Amino acid sequence: MATPRQTTTPNAFLAQINKVIPAPVYLFLGEEEFLLDSCLAALKKSTLKDAAEAFNYDLVFGEDSDAQEILTFCETLPVFASRRLVAVKHIDKLRPRSLDALQAYVIDPVASTCLALIGTKLDGRSKATQTLKKSAVLVECAPLLSRDIPRWIRQYSATIGLRIDEPGIVLLTSACGRDLYTVKHELDKLATYLTPHTHATLADIQALLAGESIDSVFEICNAIGRRDLASALLTMRATIEAGEPPLRLLALLTTQFRQLWKVKSLTQDVNGTRLTPDALAKTAGLSSFRVKSLLTQVGQFTTNDLRAAFASIAEADSRLKGFGGQPPVIVLDALVIALCRETTVP
Repeated sequence: MATPRQTTTPNAFLAQINKVIPAPVYLFLGEEEFLLDSCLAALKKSTLKDAAEAFNYDLVFGEDSDAQEILTFCETLPVFASRRLVAVKHIDKLRPRSLDALQAYVIDPVASTCLALIGTKLDGRSKATQTLKKSAVLVECAPLLSRDIPRWIRQYSATIGLRIDEPGIVLLTSACGRDLYTVKHELDKLATYLTPHTHATLADIQALLAGESIDSVFEICNAIGRRDLASALLTMRATIEAGEPPLRLLALLTTQFRQLWKVKSLTQDVNGTRLTPDALAKTAGLSSFRVKSLLTQVGQFTTNDLRAAFASIAEADSRLKGFGGQPPVIVLDALVIALCRETTVP
């Protein structure tokens, strides 16, 4: 019989996970995707280490799965290891009866399996939700408050060897909003451009933000959504020829698709009510203007499209960083071609 678990913060979880034996069940809830992904990555590293990951890790999505599949994975014994990890993303998209069926498992979980349930929000009135929260380690991954973003910028900057003047932090906070992936992308780009210099001034931040080709990226995504390969390739080539660094263009495309995913997944709340743009902006940690812009594109992409896009972007990122030896424009051509392909539901 499982004992009641505690509620903790992402920072506390990340600080402790490598020092303790992973719990049988974790429930990661919140709208901040960066924190959700960071917690899962840390849990994966702690649970699996280097022990036959291909045999001991299963990742499924609530909208594509059911309790029977999840329980089958949970009841599978680990291979060449003492523990395996089963991750269920978008637990809030799981059918109610499947969520109900997980109640018995989380009360008495398999000792050799770590189950990670990940989602934005669950109906707190349901018995299934109450059981999950009572029987699992609950990690609340809510968006940071605006006043906490500068501190997060300082902390993350330190991890990548970057120091930013206070006026630059204020400008970056204002420009990026509360979406941590957006802030992270900007800081990663800044660190790349300043290498080997690690001190960023207000002028550096202004140059970084002024150089973004947001309009071009929007047009590329519009063309991809229409499956208009010719227009997407022409816009991408024109952006590169105008001087946009390939890695920065890829980072902007990544941000665009990640925000499309976030807006698509948050368009409706747990009760099925369609959120207004202002409510959606508050939940997503983006500006209302940005959300309204994303809403004009989000219908062009299915969940399967977006999932395939991230796989293609990850491959392009690896090639741009030297794995494959191809010219950057060829890598980006291949990426745009892959993104324009029709995806099929497996």
